[in-house]
Amino acid sequence: MSMIEMHNINKGYMLGEEKLPILKNINFKVEKGEYVAILGPSGSGKTTFMNIVGCMDVMDSGEYFLDGVAIHSTKEENLTEIRNSKIGFIFQNYQLIPTYNVMQNIIMPLLMRGIKHQQAEAMCYTTIKLLGLDKRMDHRPSELSGGQKQRVSIARALVGKPAILLADEPTGALDQSSGKDVLKLFRELNEMGNTIVMITHDLNVAQSAKRIVRIVDGQLQE
Repeated sequence: MSMIEMHNINKGYMLGEEKLPILKNINFKVEKGEYVAILGPSGSGKTTFMNIVGCMDVMDSGEYFLDGVAIHSTKEENLTEIRNSKIGFIFQNYQLIPTYNVMQNIIMPLLMRGIKHQQAEAMCYTTIKLLGLDKRMDHRPSELSGGQKQRVSIARALVGKPAILLADEPTGALDQSSGKDVLKLFRELNEMGNTIVMITHDLNVAQSAKRIVRIVDGQLQE
């Protein structure tokens, strides 16, 4: 079983009386350990696609298996648990809690799973060191550069050992040099065995992945 397997995924939104199709018969597969970029301009359906991959939205029809779990037949109230255990999210705007320090931000997903604070901190330490954040653990987001904030966001995504890392425009808010650092880090994480799906509108960013899939007008093209 692949890490992600999608068959004939369709999704549309009601616009007045009419249904506007956004995703049309999408078939998509990602094997364990792959690093795939989904490349598309705004309005191409890539945000809707990312929301379905990330179990943040449900499809109208089709089948979606994530790490062996049949998402299409999972009740909506159970999707939160699947999201929290199977997917590590990395966002363009980091989505860090401003009043929390680096450590508190990173251990959030573990605490949400009911892991005790002390154990959660111990589990985070390796990831924090790996990402070079060990000297910044007591800092708040406002005391960090953009590149450091994105590293915190990546650490938070990694700590729960998710099946996939899902990155939405991960270099979008960064200067060129920090952006390059983040993409280098993604390649290193992929070499360590992490499965990465990255959504981007930028061909230069997409080219750092090992495989590029284009999304055009709601359809995927390899």
